[in-house]
Amino acid sequence: MDFSKKPFNNNHLPSIFAFLKDENFWRIDWFGEVAFPNRLLRRTQPSILVHLSRVLNTSFQENPALLLAPDSTFASRQRKVWVSVGTLPLLRVGDLWQNGQLISEPDYELEEFPDIRIDRATTHLVKAGLNLDDKGFLLPIAEHPWHMHCTQSYCVMLELPQNRRLIIPCMELIRFYFGSSSNLLTKLFLPPLVRDALYSKPHFDKSSGRLTLQLAAGISGASAADIGRMHMDPHAWRSAVHVGTSLLKGSVSGQGAYPQCYFPFEGHTSVIVSGKWLSFQDDSRATFIVYSLRSCSHPFPFRSLRYDVKDRSPSSARRNGREQNETDALIVRKSANDSPGQQLIEKDASNKLAKQQRQAWSSTRFPDLTLKTIWKNRMLSESSPNSTFDGTRPSDIQHSAVGNPGSDRRARPIDFEIRAKQKSEFPAPEFLREIVDELESLDGFNIQLLTDSEQDGWTIPIAVLVNEDGEIDANLFIEISENRLRERRMAVFSVEYETECIKIVAVESSPVHMKLYLPSNDSETDLLETLGCAASDFISRPEPKTENVSHLILWVFGLKESI
Repeated sequence: MDFSKKPFNNNHLPSIFAFLKDENFWRIDWFGEVAFPNRLLRRTQPSILVHLSRVLNTSFQENPALLLAPDSTFASRQRKVWVSVGTLPLLRVGDLWQNGQLISEPDYELEEFPDIRIDRATTHLVKAGLNLDDKGFLLPIAEHPWHMHCTQSYCVMLELPQNRRLIIPCMELIRFYFGSSSNLLTKLFLPPLVRDALYSKPHFDKSSGRLTLQLAAGISGASAADIGRMHMDPHAWRSAVHVGTSLLKGSVSGQGAYPQCYFPFEGHTSVIVSGKWLSFQDDSRATFIVYSLRSCSHPFPFRSLRYDVKDRSPSSARRNGREQNETDALIVRKSANDSPGQQLIEKDASNKLAKQQRQAWSSTRFPDLTLKTIWKNRMLSESSPNSTFDGTRPSDIQHSAVGNPGSDRRARPIDFEIRAKQKSEFPAPEFLREIVDELESLDGFNIQLLTDSEQDGWTIPIAVLVNEDGEIDANLFIEISENRLRERRMAVFSVEYETECIKIVAVESSPVHMKLYLPSNDSETDLLETLGCAASDFISRPEPKTENVSHLILWVFGLKESI
């Protein structure tokens, strides 16, 4: 097991905790209470209290193990800061910050707990300050002072063999299992949580294990797998709903708005975690307090996932990346640049600036997803309306804010996304490059890639067909080594001109197989049928690409090449 990988890379993200102007290193110690949106403070996003302490022993850069010592930070005089819950994807207990930037992600004690059982019998909701059966504190202050001001916050205690236990703060469960995007996290903290706020039109095909759904407006595709699990697994949905309801209950009862959360599944899993071993009675390694979850092997309840976004449309795509003049839709200003030193502020963002997604690149949180296909549509090119730029460019935007816009303040609204791979890693596969180049040479068409997958950004595995005898045609596979096969990859493009549309399917082969299909009325059913037809046609009637795709498209639509 390679434990050397860092949780994520935060390059090009706005400055957080920028009020810490000195050169000191600050450690995130714990997460405290949650505050609901407050109209009097002109803040429409829920916030959470973050506890930080100043690092006293700066030699940790040469010897990170020094940070395990209780006196390594000034824990008795913590700094408390309210931040939007939408920033939680970037915040983990134990991480070190300086001048508003994440500068170190120590592993502390990195442990793998294999094949542990998650169910009601093995997991229990406890408070961080629990004295277990009056035999001693689960988190003794002498060994772990960093939670001392948050003893009423909740954790999940997981029983381990040999009378040991795993303690996971509920905020870390929420961050890890639901923190794929700012928008999803924020929804959980604004009860009541309803499915329509996250997704609609779900369909699960039991024979193929394929789940399809439409994400609600504003929900990031980075959260598609998490939302897919919430739809398919009732434990995941109950866990997500319980975050908000527990906050309401604690707030109304006067016990404090501390979130509660459970694992979003039941069954066996293996987890990799960062944290620290603590003693209990005579055992010096009885309790492992988790600072951050790094990996969880429990399988997702689908084999593949296709999603789309509710507000995906040519008009919205055209607006992406530039600000439109409110008085004249055809006169637009060039997009304002974001300042390189942009600072995240705890205020509502501007109503007039386009929201942007900011990616943080993470190591693989869920190994199961590396074996499954998650895919969507992606616009490659589109016909543009006649518009006139006014020749000016606004000054750089110095501030950004998480969440939906709600003010006239000049702050860029942003959402954070946690992704495992950077799109720069995804050039078009070799068998597609010629087709993509030819499609991009066309003007006046709306061209979409319908198979933008998490694996390579372009293709999905070819549909595996079974004949009447229960046999699978070997031509659907490619031999990659002796006795090792893999499924061929395929890509589907949609080409629209005015009210007409065709689909182009390319199948990985030499030469590449390419065929055109006419769509039906139901776009989702049509795409699935097209995938099946393309696989069948590839087996029975392979058609190697013989001419320029752009010429073929112009001929199909009855257009001259001079369009």
